Amino acid sequence: MATPGGRQGPRLNFGDALQEGWRAFSRSPAAFVGFPLVVVALQFLIQPLQSRISNGGVPSSDPLDWLLYLIGLTLNLILNLWCALGLVRGAGSALQGGRPTLGQLMRWDGPVFLRLLRAWLLLVAVVLVPLLGILVLVGGPLALLGIFADQLVPISRTLVEVLGLALAVVLFLALSVLLLGVIYLMINQSFLTQIVLFEHTAARATLLRGRALVDPSWLMVLLLTLIESLLLLLGLLACLVGSFVAWPLVVCIATAAYRQLVLASGDADPLPAPLNH
Repeated sequence: MATPGGRQGPRLNFGDALQEGWRAFSRSPAAFVGFPLVVVALQFLIQPLQSRISNGGVPSSDPLDWLLYLIGLTLNLILNLWCALGLVRGAGSALQGGRPTLGQLMRWDGPVFLRLLRAWLLLVAVVLVPLLGILVLVGGPLALLGIFADQLVPISRTLVEVLGLALAVVLFLALSVLLLGVIYLMINQSFLTQIVLFEHTAARATLLRGRALVDPSWLMVLLLTLIESLLLLLGLLACLVGSFVAWPLVVCIATAAYRQLVLASGDADPLPAPLNH
């Protein structure tokens, strides 16, 4: 795909990304597998906090149970972002020839964590704002029409039916366009964590950088994402144990692809020096 002006945009060779990602994972497999195990164990410990809101399928009426649920949900989010940062940090080091340890992957970095959290919140807002707009502007009138249809029928049954059908079509088309936009956004933000960690960007700059980096090779990144999803699925099918290998392996592959795109675009190598050899 060519960029404006006829200049060839950066291309992604996902075969190289797969090989480089596997080599990086192979440099420190114990640490890469151990960190997700630690995170899942911690998530297992806080699971009772989230299970209190339902008893036999009946929602709890105790506000304390809902407060504990929100605490558990927040802790899960923190653990997932912590793990994402640690695995990407380790992948970057391994791609540079290092052998990251479990302790290095688990290192807490508050400023980077906050940058990643803000980037994710902005990304969620980019999706939720138009979704809420569609539901309010189109879904709301459609719902009201359904509620008050009996009162409006005496005026004109045909008018009510045509109006309802028109609103339903508009709602369907709007949600379809939004879904396509979400798919596009998911792909061009595939390297959000890598950009936050290695390029030290703020939330808005991170999203813009992801778009600029991925758009010239969007279809190749889509194909890579499908391959990564297949690896994760195979990990799940391997009695769930394979997930602890597939998860960090996919992170290493994605980080290798990110580095490849950055170098192909003419920028300097974004990966820092290895944590150790």
